[in-house]
Amino acid sequence: MSPPVLELRNVTKRFGSVVAAGDISLSVDQGEFFALLGPSGSGKTTMLRIIAGLETPDEGAVLINGQDVTALPPYARGVGMVFQNFLLFPHKKVGENIIFPLRMQGRSKAEQGERLEWALDLLRLDGLSDRYPHQLSGGQQQRVALARGLISRPALLLLDEPLANLDRELRKEMEVEVRRYQVELDIPFIYVTHNQEEALTMSDRIAVMNHGRFEQVAPKLEVYTHPTSHFVAGFVGHSNRLSGRLSAVSGEQGTLDWQGTSLVVPVPEGTAVGEEIECFIKCEKMRIVTPGSTPSADENRIAGSLRDIIFKGSTADYLVATDNGAELTVSETSEIMQLSRNDRLEVTWPVATGACFPITRDTES
Repeated sequence: MSPPVLELRNVTKRFGSVVAAGDISLSVDQGEFFALLGPSGSGKTTMLRIIAGLETPDEGAVLINGQDVTALPPYARGVGMVFQNFLLFPHKKVGENIIFPLRMQGRSKAEQGERLEWALDLLRLDGLSDRYPHQLSGGQQQRVALARGLISRPALLLLDEPLANLDRELRKEMEVEVRRYQVELDIPFIYVTHNQEEALTMSDRIAVMNHGRFEQVAPKLEVYTHPTSHFVAGFVGHSNRLSGRLSAVSGEQGTLDWQGTSLVVPVPEGTAVGEEIECFIKCEKMRIVTPGSTPSADENRIAGSLRDIIFKGSTADYLVATDNGAELTVSETSEIMQLSRNDRLEVTWPVATGACFPITRDTES
């Protein structure tokens, strides 16, 4: 059995008293699109720089295809990298920008020409080789940066928020393209982003980072639907937060007293009656129903009034002021019914839906 393309073994990196990476271990296999997702300052870019050889870990090891490369410089690791700001040479033409890594490696002109032709074709840059970066659109500049990262056919490609400076529509288009390139090349992409939509759109697996540590590493659907920590539940997806005290527990379900309303929720293992918990219910799991309609036994339901509608095209966020003094956001189709501000309605969702966690001092901070 071949080793993983990338392996991190107990990697730790400190900057003074700040732990940017704390005892991180990870394996990434051939052909995998892996996302490092987290807020600013979570340590994800530091991890990418350690893999690239731009930072040296204080402890631990970096292996690529089974070889310990911890002490090797970036150019000797067989790794490509694409940066947020593209970092194209403004005075060099597109072709010169793309083959720059090959020149640094001392490759022959024949090989440079062959690989340039391959990269231009792959990235749909035919006819642009003699242009300068300022003559290109943002999407074209991004593809040039990708071509430069891929021209040496690296063992893996590292991408540090490469779409962050693109407008929304172009970013959506490039998300699909970057994923297509990765599938065609069948090499691992390690993609750093703070944008959960990017991570969920493109990746196979996601590591959610917080304060230099992995909160959860799992396939993207699992991270989205079954978060394993309070932080992941709040960071990934759009959820309503309902907190209160458990008045009853039966198996994996419990009764939550939420501002005077009783709800049936999933309970964390080992949680007892009287403990306080916070539950995260995805906005799209909730539905709006007609007031007074007959509730089913397997749903939570609460009455309220419509405060506002945030129209998003085919969907909308319905902001509901509940009768117990809270506010819920319900993501529904924009055509569910003709609603106006202050209309009476009820919000419903299946019992035991969502992810709940004990409220601790760390949670509250």
